[in-house]
Amino acid sequence: MQQTQPHKPTSKARFQDVQETARVTISGYFYAVDFGPGVHPQHLRVGKDRNCTCRLGAACLAVTAVTDYLRAGGERTPDPPAGYYPVAPTECPICGAETVFDNHLSSKHRGAGWRCVRCGAHHYWQAHINVLRQRLEENPWLFPPVVVRDGKQIKAFDGILPQDQVLYPGVKRAEIA
Repeated sequence: MQQTQPHKPTSKARFQDVQETARVTISGYFYAVDFGPGVHPQHLRVGKDRNCTCRLGAACLAVTAVTDYLRAGGERTPDPPAGYYPVAPTECPICGAETVFDNHLSSKHRGAGWRCVRCGAHHYWQAHINVLRQRLEENPWLFPPVVVRDGKQIKAFDGILPQDQVLYPGVKRAEIA
């Protein structure tokens, strides 16, 4: 049995067969595309940036399968948290230059490591520092207040409300500095 290549179908009919048999599901921050057992490679992953993780990137038929899936009302992948890179970005978020994957900078907490071709790993770390700064600005608490609200003990990151029973008033970063 001859295997069909999803990357280079030999006829329009074969292209449509491959597209119609494609099964798209959500896998983490990616769309997992399964073309079925007669196609090689059978399993591919497509990111929110409309690029396949294979060498063909945006030109892969898996991207078209995901586009069709979304047009038909398919579920979207969740957005990764700020500062987490499921794959290396194509452009440096600091200067806009091209980036390259750097496995030495990869981690389970930050995702794929990358280097800016213009400034190296410096821009990788700068991007992560910017995310940390933003998180600090959004959360003024060094130790948040602990209150009883609606019968439940909670950490009141949103501050103390008039109806709260205060167990611990909390400490803001500005109070220490």
